[in-house]
Amino acid sequence: MDEMIKMELENLKLQLAGGKKKKGKGKKKKKKGKKKGKKKANKLPGARWIKDMTEYDMLVELVKNGIVRKLPPANLKDFIGEFNYIHMMMEDLNDRPREPSMALIRQLVTEYIIFPLGSELVRKRFPEHVRSFLFYGPAGTGKTLVVRAIASETRSVVFDLSPLSIESVFANDKKETEKMVAMVMVAAKEYAPSLIYIDEVDKVWPAKKKKKKGQKKAKKNDTKNPARIKTALNKWKPKWITDETRITIIGCTSEPHEGSKKEFKKFFDKSIYFPFPDYTTRRLMWKVFIENAGGKLKADFQLSTLAHISEGYSAGSIKKTCENVLTKFRKERLDQRPLALAEFIGPLSLCGCTMDD
Repeated sequence: MDEMIKMELENLKLQLAGGKKKKGKGKKKKKKGKKKGKKKANKLPGARWIKDMTEYDMLVELVKNGIVRKLPPANLKDFIGEFNYIHMMMEDLNDRPREPSMALIRQLVTEYIIFPLGSELVRKRFPEHVRSFLFYGPAGTGKTLVVRAIASETRSVVFDLSPLSIESVFANDKKETEKMVAMVMVAAKEYAPSLIYIDEVDKVWPAKKKKKKGQKKAKKNDTKNPARIKTALNKWKPKWITDETRITIIGCTSEPHEGSKKEFKKFFDKSIYFPFPDYTTRRLMWKVFIENAGGKLKADFQLSTLAHISEGYSAGSIKKTCENVLTKFRKERLDQRPLALAEFIGPLSLCGCTMDD
């Protein structure tokens, strides 16, 4: 009898010990589950502030604040220019790299941006992972025109995060800035193809400069400081913009020296330089812009001379000169006398190389 009682007591102890272990395991599993949930909620900056919003609500909010906007329509063929065959023969590529021609820029934009953004199949099969581009070069060389052409050709929704667009918008605190970037990314994915456009990127990723005496340090969340969005953008881009999301980021700057080269290389996958037009392109521009402005050229008109004297001038300056010369008064009298070369020289010098894109 004593042995039986002892055996029953030992069995009870074993059962009790096993029950405690099971309870302990259950608690640990619950704790682990809670931790995992927290990590998912805080994955990307601003995501928690928009979890109760639908993609349509986000789009409406962005439209109201001027971040989603419609750019004037344009075609890539409006970016006038040809291959620079003369320089290819004359320049020594070992001494210095040659500037890209306008035709080469059109080819790069078509291959790397328009095709992958416009077609989901091309996006997935494109061999290079290029999702963000930096357009840099002098003012008036066609950067904004190409951005407008990309938006028109691919029928993309444009999200404008340029300093001018985000000034005093979602800028009360860090929370609102992160919420704005999160809304842009989520809405861009839902309404793809989407183009995130950032003009004056040198202000978003500025170069570090030595402080002058008495100069105050700029605040990150200041309404006038465009750099407040860069932290959130840097975190969203690598995790969100993939082969599955048809979103492309394009940044433009006419003053790349004012920005941080290190941060530009880290954020933008590819950069395209927009130079001043070469001789053959300038000659073609004069012909096209004069005819588009309503002018009539005779066979002996000295387009070559105009192309020579306009070296170093941007496409915008040449276009503005043609519009200034071909006034309504002159166009009405074109049948009486032909256009003279001297009529273009004065206005060209006044236009200079400072016209905006």
